[in-house]
Amino acid sequence: MLFGSRAGFGLEFHVEQDPDLLCVDIFVGGLQVNAWDNAFYPPLLVKKLKDEFTRFRTPAAPLAEFTSPSESFRLAESWMYEDDAGTGPDPAAAEALARCEFLEWGECTDQVTALAFPDGDRLHLVCRVRDVGEPACGAEARQEPVVASVSRTVFVETLESALAVAEREWSTRLAVIRERGRSDSGGAAPGAGPGRTES
Repeated sequence: MLFGSRAGFGLEFHVEQDPDLLCVDIFVGGLQVNAWDNAFYPPLLVKKLKDEFTRFRTPAAPLAEFTSPSESFRLAESWMYEDDAGTGPDPAAAEALARCEFLEWGECTDQVTALAFPDGDRLHLVCRVRDVGEPACGAEARQEPVVASVSRTVFVETLESALAVAEREWSTRLAVIRERGRSDSGGAAPGAGPGRTES
């Protein structure tokens, strides 16, 4: 079940893959950015999708410091991971760049550094995947950044559709967990027990 597109921004659900977790492949610019781990804890995924939907549903002007997606990403990346000499952007620019951080979705995206630069009715998504097994900070990059410029409207619709599925799946799985808990405790209703009769 794919929402969006692999070539731009896409979320592909594999709801049958795990009874407890939500398995979702994330695509940016044709690259699956979480190939090492696609199994999300459902409440976390629901929260992250809601947060991203809220953040991007309103058009925003480009950052004052924005030049091109690749160059802006390199500036942000050097500020986040390499700037020990304090030569990064001024505090206002750093704060603006921090607001563009994207795909901070827990362990499944630990090896991804991603930013989403607003540009009115478009978004410029840029990401780089780092070595598997290491956090992005301080790890060697395996490839050049991937860039995908997408319609903000389509991007938001993708998030909204994915959120609806994630909420439905989590609700279904939560009901199963609760039923399992009732079965494990004997399934008796409160106050009912062997030998009890209704008057």
